[in-house]
Amino acid sequence: MTFAFGQDFKFPTDSDYPQLEKYGQKIEDFVPKNWATVAKAFGDLNGDKIPDCAFVIKGNDKKFLNKNDGLGVPEFDTNPRMLIILFKNAAEKRYEIAEQNNTFIMIPDSPTMSEPFQAVKIKNGVLQMNFEIWYSAGSWGTSQSVYKFKYINNEFALIGADKTESMRNTGETETRSYNFLTNKMSVTTGNYDEKVKKKVKWKTYKIDKVKTFRTFVKPFDWEIEQDYFL
Repeated sequence: MTFAFGQDFKFPTDSDYPQLEKYGQKIEDFVPKNWATVAKAFGDLNGDKIPDCAFVIKGNDKKFLNKNDGLGVPEFDTNPRMLIILFKNAAEKRYEIAEQNNTFIMIPDSPTMSEPFQAVKIKNGVLQMNFEIWYSAGSWGTSQSVYKFKYINNEFALIGADKTESMRNTGETETRSYNFLTNKMSVTTGNYDEKVKKKVKWKTYKIDKVKTFRTFVKPFDWEIEQDYFL
């Protein structure tokens, strides 16, 4: 249980995330009972020129439909979310799980928070995950992040990320764009007002080791620079 706004809300524990079957003939074979597909994308991820699939599913358990008497939505949905990545084996005419991730698809932390997960895409062998942080009360700040993963050495490595932070009251914006393959990053500052000229600065930024889904647990949780979370 998590306490927020004077109320107790129920959040899932490890036991609420089922272990999926490793193989299946179709995408639906990997969606457990009482779970639903939120979004999915197709494209070659492992370089064999066969379309693979990445998709997000969400549970539908009434025990996670929390009644809210305070600010925000009247019914606060904390059902578990999962990211599933499947490789297609054309010869055997089936899919195989390449990644089952129970943490990367964030759950809103309060009834005033919008759904963090926004989209999943696959383009040119890169898996792209889009998220946002937006509150209807308690904060003027918002942020949108894009994470780019590529299948390298049998795991999905974070090769790049973009994060834009905005202030709704002042219109100020800042975008930090990281390329973990070239060790370069850019910082772009601007404003909602298109008349304000954007400023771009480039820096060298090197990390000790590229993050993967196993070491980058969830968005906005990595302190990549001092007091700055990606």
